[in-house]
Amino acid sequence: MMMKKKVRTIHNPLIKFEYDKKQIGKSTGVRIYRNATLLAPGTWADSITNSPVVYPREILRKYATNWEERYLNIDHSTRVLDRIGTVENPHFEDGRVKADLYIYPVTQNAKDVINLIDKGLVNWLSVEIKTEDIWDVSKNLRRVNWMSFIGCAVVLYPACEEAIINES
Repeated sequence: MMMKKKVRTIHNPLIKFEYDKKQIGKSTGVRIYRNATLLAPGTWADSITNSPVVYPREILRKYATNWEERYLNIDHSTRVLDRIGTVENPHFEDGRVKADLYIYPVTQNAKDVINLIDKGLVNWLSVEIKTEDIWDVSKNLRRVNWMSFIGCAVVLYPACEEAIINES
C-alpha cells in the first residue's frame, strides 16, 4: 500500500492584497432577464417547413440543459450586429425550458432591444434547435425524440406562443 506524502506549506500574509478597482470595477451594464420561458410542451409549427411538431414534456425535461452554444440574437439573424447576448442557466421548471437572458448593450441593436423589452413592445422568444423526430402514427405528425439547443432569438412572432421574456 502506497502512502500519500503530506505536504505542508507556509503562508506568510504580510502584504495586503488589493484589487485595482479601475480595472475590475468596470461594468458592462449587462441587462439580465431572469427565468424567461424558452419552450413549452405542445405542438408547434416549425418555421422552416411550417409543419407541426410535437414537443413532449418529458423530452423537454430530459434535454433542457443540452446546449451546443448559448447565443441570443435578433430574429434568427446570422448578422454579427444582431448577436446581442447569451442564454445562461438553462433549466426545466414549471413544465417549461427556462433560462436567464443576458443582453450586452455594446451595440445599438442590443440597446434598442433592451428598450423595446422594457417598454413592453417586444416579449417573445424562439429557440434554435436540432432535433431527431419520430413519426407519431396516433397523431399523424412528427414528435421530437431528441433535441439539442443551439441558441435563442428575440422575435415578434414565436412558434411557441408560451415562449416569453417577461411573464408579467
